[in-house]
Amino acid sequence: MVMNKTLLLLIISIIIGVVISQEGDYPPGGIYVGLSSNFLTTEGESLTTYAQNELLSMSLPDQSGSSSSASYTFSSFKLGLTLDDLFYNQLQTDVYQIGWETIEFELQWNYHICANAIFNPCENGNIQVGTVSGASAAVASNIYVEFNSTSTSIIATNTTMAFDQGAVQVNVHCSNAICIIPVSDIANEVAQNFVTELTNGITKAINQQIPTIEALFTPIKQIPITLSNGDSFWIDLEGTLIEESNPTADLPTITAALNGGVILENTDGNFVYPSQRPSYIPTDSQLESFTSDYSITLTGFFIESLFDAVFASALPMTINPNQVPQASPVHLNTSDGFFSSIAPGLSQYPNLGIQVNCYSPVTPLVSINSSAISLFNFQLSADFIVLNGDNPFTAFTALFTIDAGLSTEIITDSPSTFSLNSTLTSMTPNATIVSSTIGSVDATGFVQLMQMVQGFIKLPAPAYSVPSKYSMSNAQLQLGAQVIQITFDLVDSSLEKKQKNNNKKSINFN
Repeated sequence: MVMNKTLLLLIISIIIGVVISQEGDYPPGGIYVGLSSNFLTTEGESLTTYAQNELLSMSLPDQSGSSSSASYTFSSFKLGLTLDDLFYNQLQTDVYQIGWETIEFELQWNYHICANAIFNPCENGNIQVGTVSGASAAVASNIYVEFNSTSTSIIATNTTMAFDQGAVQVNVHCSNAICIIPVSDIANEVAQNFVTELTNGITKAINQQIPTIEALFTPIKQIPITLSNGDSFWIDLEGTLIEESNPTADLPTITAALNGGVILENTDGNFVYPSQRPSYIPTDSQLESFTSDYSITLTGFFIESLFDAVFASALPMTINPNQVPQASPVHLNTSDGFFSSIAPGLSQYPNLGIQVNCYSPVTPLVSINSSAISLFNFQLSADFIVLNGDNPFTAFTALFTIDAGLSTEIITDSPSTFSLNSTLTSMTPNATIVSSTIGSVDATGFVQLMQMVQGFIKLPAPAYSVPSKYSMSNAQLQLGAQVIQITFDLVDSSLEKKQKNNNKKSINFN
């Protein structure tokens, strides 16, 4: 008996709730993705109805067969089924189980059977296979979940149905006046095949929907920024799944606690991981008290590792005189007004180009409060080299240190995408001359230059998409103690449309 591929798609949503690890025992990380209890409950209710409707509308083909004693034809299959009392639990590390404590079903079909004996007597009737009212019957699937640095793996390997003794009965109703041909053995075999196809269909349905499940847990896999050298940036997805502390709901809030560091992928295919590790752990309240469907919480480690990855890609960097735009107020030339004023000794080398070699960055420390994102102690060293024909030399070396403040807001670009628009609100630069071969150099000139260009610094505003089957509403961004939290509601519009067009009820055979 071939079952419909879409059997029990309910599990695809409820699988989100299977992610029990430890109640509220969160590890340090850079990104925390939360799915609220209300979201899980709503998804579960709507998809339960959808799954049952799919089962009731599937086609069950007629069957014919024979044995040494009889030949038979089974036709007009009808199915009634109800799933109730959702549950989930952890079997072992990264192995979870999800199912329903109650499954009630009744499979009915007509039969025509003929004995392989003298006169070939034949009989007709119907067969009912189903659960007994009040008896215990359940169905559950084993799910393997693994979060690695660059990928996630969620896979269902098997689904089983468990019954109390006598919970499932086979009833044969012969419509002939005299009924002598045994039918129960063949009916039991059909019933067993039905259960096997049903459980296989559940397993297959889960695995077909794995991309949607993974997308909910890992909405940001790649930073949508590509540098001019072709390097790209990925999120370190290593992590675990945590149930909320002190759960009271049947489907408590679940959080994917991810490392969340930014990994640099070079154009040669090599990966460069952050030089730091996450240390801050948000409070249970910060991760669990949101009232929207969905929450993405970022810590300072995420921002620090982003700077780290950009520096690893861009530095060391050489800036040549011909790379400076003509419209720039400062040019890399010994006779330029800026350089001649801060370094009088350059007058000995008139009208020569200056090459700047930037290196040895120190990633800023990030602190977050309710009003701003603060960057502290960003450092960058630079050698200023006079291009003196065949004898270039380092005129001086400077160390730049910058503290800065950022503000950020969430922009809803469409029902499926949002972007983070960040602005540099303050900058406190400092410069120190580490060494010089041309005499005194006034470092305050660099401070004034950096203050002048502050207003022209534009930060990228990368856009992110919500999982493809959902649309987004009520998007908000809030700064808190060492966290940035983005929240919004999710609407599964495709499922909502299908349910409106497919509002079927269970079949009652009584």
